[in-house]
Amino acid sequence: MATQPIPQQGTLEQQLVQLVSERLLETQPGFNADSNLYDSGLDSMAIMQFLILIEEEYGVALPEGELTRQNFSTVRSVAGLVRARMAPSA
Repeated sequence: MATQPIPQQGTLEQQLVQLVSERLLETQPGFNADSNLYDSGLDSMAIMQFLILIEEEYGVALPEGELTRQNFSTVRSVAGLVRARMAPSA
């Protein structure tokens, strides 16, 4: 599966915030890249859905060893994982 080019800094975080807000969790006004995902309702089922959305949208599969509470604490931390696995833009 081909990966997408790496979005510019900030853009990926914005895209993931939108993805979480529109397709994953019922977020509160003011939800942003630094909001605590667990406080917003992230649980093990939502993490699995999030992983599927990330793979569908960005062609990136995150390794099981990186599925830690710390790595999924904020959209910004998830974006860092995704960005690290995306192909550099040509």
